[in-house]
Amino acid sequence: MRYTGALEKAKLDYEKISHPNEADRSNYITRLVRLREKAADAKTDAWQVIDAEIKDHPAPNDSDGKTLSKLLVGKWESPRHDYLFRDDGTWAMLPLEENVTHGSWRIEGNQYFDTAAVEAPKASQYTIILITKKDFVFTDQTYIFYETRLK
Repeated sequence: MRYTGALEKAKLDYEKISHPNEADRSNYITRLVRLREKAADAKTDAWQVIDAEIKDHPAPNDSDGKTLSKLLVGKWESPRHDYLFRDDGTWAMLPLEENVTHGSWRIEGNQYFDTAAVEAPKASQYTIILITKKDFVFTDQTYIFYETRLK
C-alpha cells in the first residue's frame, strides 16, 4: 500500500503540470524508477503497478537519436549482466573475454535496436522510455528492462 500511495502522489503531481515538457516527463519517470526500485527491494508486488505507469510514458517518437545514442555509450548493469555500449554501435557483455556475447545497436527516434551476434543473429526492437546519465529504461511492449550506469 505504501508504494501505491507514493505512485498516486507522483501521478497527481505530474498531472498538475498543464503542459508537461520532456524534462517534466523525464523527471516523472526517474521518480517512478526510484519508487520501483524500493518496491522491488521490499519484495512487494507494487512494482508491477509502477511498471504499468512507466510503460504508459515512453520517450517521444521524435526524440533525437544522436543525443540518446551519446547517453547510451558506456558501461551499464542490468539485474542479469553488465554491458558495454561503444560509440561505434557495438556492444558486449562484461567482463570482456574471448567469445563473450556481443552485437550491434542503434537508436532511431525513441526506438532502440540491437542485434546479438550469435549463430542465428537475433535482432530486437524496443521502445525507449528513459535514457539519462544514470538510467536506461526500455520496453519490448511486454516487459520493461532497467539498466543502471556503472561508475
